[in-house]
Amino acid sequence: MLAALMIGAVSFAQIAGTSFEEPDAFPGKYTDTGDPNVAHDLLNNSGEPVVDFTSTGGEIGFNASYVPYDTPDVGLTDGDFVGVTDFTPSSTVLFTDGDKGYQLSDIDGNMIVEFDPVDLTLANSGVISLDFLLSINSTPTNGNYEGDGTVNESGSDRLRIYVRDITNSTEIDLFNSTGTDLDDFVPFDSGSGEYQLQWQTITETLPNSVLQLVIEGRSNASAESFWFDNISFDGTIGVNEFSADQFAVYPNPATKGYVNITSKVSGAKNVSIFDVLGKQVIKTTLNSERLDISALNSGVYILKIEQGKSSVTKKLVVK
Repeated sequence: MLAALMIGAVSFAQIAGTSFEEPDAFPGKYTDTGDPNVAHDLLNNSGEPVVDFTSTGGEIGFNASYVPYDTPDVGLTDGDFVGVTDFTPSSTVLFTDGDKGYQLSDIDGNMIVEFDPVDLTLANSGVISLDFLLSINSTPTNGNYEGDGTVNESGSDRLRIYVRDITNSTEIDLFNSTGTDLDDFVPFDSGSGEYQLQWQTITETLPNSVLQLVIEGRSNASAESFWFDNISFDGTIGVNEFSADQFAVYPNPATKGYVNITSKVSGAKNVSIFDVLGKQVIKTTLNSERLDISALNSGVYILKIEQGKSSVTKKLVVK
């Protein structure tokens, strides 16, 4: 009976995520050196807040870009508070996980942040959760945001947070203010008649696909800030605790063109490796412990090991 219970157990855990703790936080404003009249990728500037981050195997990375209004404005060329920051929404409203977060403010156009794809094809019960905060005026009885976001112009503030399902070429809205005044989404205390500066949490069940989180913000004033923290993709990534304990993978991160896969049980192991887009890049039967991965580029992969009735998936980092 005990063995049967162990085989039937599953482990719900974080598969990927970020609280923006790994990138350095620089004070001051970010100044875009690109042309504000055309859409373009945003690049990190030395000594300025980080807008892009390349994952080294820990927190997932992200990349920011800029899209102008239909009638272009200055965009981020005048210097604005965007990117990774340790400057909290207020002295009493802190970040929800760690001491950093990501901010979008006074964009004078549209800023888009795309996160690394996450492979949930081998997971069960996939879920995404994230925390976001909408700023309020220094006079909290007044609304802060303008327009309803239906036109790509100044004074038509908009926030959209969605998951791009790369496998099925669809999009899953987590939050979309288009067609509604963003003030309607700011927590409001009817007793005091004041808007509240507080974090809100989004949680959504996800399909078993390769997925990418995307955030799109539009604003034209410094008080119109969007804040983000504690992004997590969760799911059941192993069949059971027994299988998880059965296998060991090292070194991980792998740096020398091979990885050792050991088992507490003798016999051949079926090994599959998938990239972040869900493409199978290695499939082999391993009769020893050492697996040749010299053909893999640096990056994050999903490693699936099967032996008899035991099966487990693990994250493999190749440097």
